[in-house]
Amino acid sequence: MSNAFDNRPVNVGLAGLGRFGKLHAAVLSRMPQVRLAAICDPVAEVAQSVGEQYGVPGRYAEFTELLRQPDLDCLFIVTPEDLHFEQVMAALELKVPIFLEKPLSVTADEGRQVLAAAERAGVTVQVGFLLRFETQHAFLKDEIASGKFGQIVSIRVKRNCPKTWFSVYGDRAHSVHETVIHDIDLVLWWLGQRCEKVYAAQRHLTGLRFPDATMALLQFDGGTMVTVETSWFVPEQAPANVLADGWFGTIDAELEVIGTEQSARLRILESGLEIWTSQVAKHPEPGLWPVVHGGVGGALREEVVHFIDNVRTGRVSDVASAVDAVAGLEIAEAIITSAERGVEIVLG
Repeated sequence: MSNAFDNRPVNVGLAGLGRFGKLHAAVLSRMPQVRLAAICDPVAEVAQSVGEQYGVPGRYAEFTELLRQPDLDCLFIVTPEDLHFEQVMAALELKVPIFLEKPLSVTADEGRQVLAAAERAGVTVQVGFLLRFETQHAFLKDEIASGKFGQIVSIRVKRNCPKTWFSVYGDRAHSVHETVIHDIDLVLWWLGQRCEKVYAAQRHLTGLRFPDATMALLQFDGGTMVTVETSWFVPEQAPANVLADGWFGTIDAELEVIGTEQSARLRILESGLEIWTSQVAKHPEPGLWPVVHGGVGGALREEVVHFIDNVRTGRVSDVASAVDAVAGLEIAEAIITSAERGVEIVLG
């Protein structure tokens, strides 16, 4: 089938060159028939360095300058959470597909506004929930959808991060938007149910703006009970599975699915490979964004490939869901409100 990109590469713009933005740049720069045409970051030296590394012609300090780059076919926004709404709304004026790192925004109302604006513009917005593209999580999705679990009784998810990382995120983003939002999206994808009730609690022990520990109980309309947990107290000497230069530590994530017919358990620290050093035990994580043969692979690469393929063909994603991204924000808001007020929240 013919498409507009038969004889030329897809021209991509990328905003945000922090840790994750650099991973996206690494993936895009190695994809066939993709041209990383323009990048932007408020730190000029970073934009210059990444631009030189990957041969990017357009290098900007301001997001508005990036939007004036001619001939962009799609845009990646990998910037801090509180910038997402303003930037994606401005980017929709280009009427090109947008890949937006999670969360879609920091409020459900803003998320709904983005969906409405994207519909008016006639373009898609794919939110970066990479667990939908990780092999083991996708396998569980198929097992649940096939009915092999029977009725899903309960799901338990945990995503704990290092205390040393919280100094970066504790004043920038609520932990529910930084970590729990991944697991909320995962549960929405697996269950296809609506969350009815939320009760949550939180702790403030490090003195930063946002809570450093949150737990919540979610009740879904199909009867499934879901518990979610996050904290930022993993010690420095814990087994490390994030091994990138300048980004070292532990994501202690696990989940359990209980059905009437079968159960499942997954821990990402149990990769099978251990490397012992005199300082720390390393557990290289193979599923999310491993660096192999000089390139970034895993779920991060798969979701980028999926997005670019949909840009080429004009198809709507059958894996990512912006509607679920908004539903996830509604649940996130309910968790935050419940934890702050100490009351159960009933969702409309």
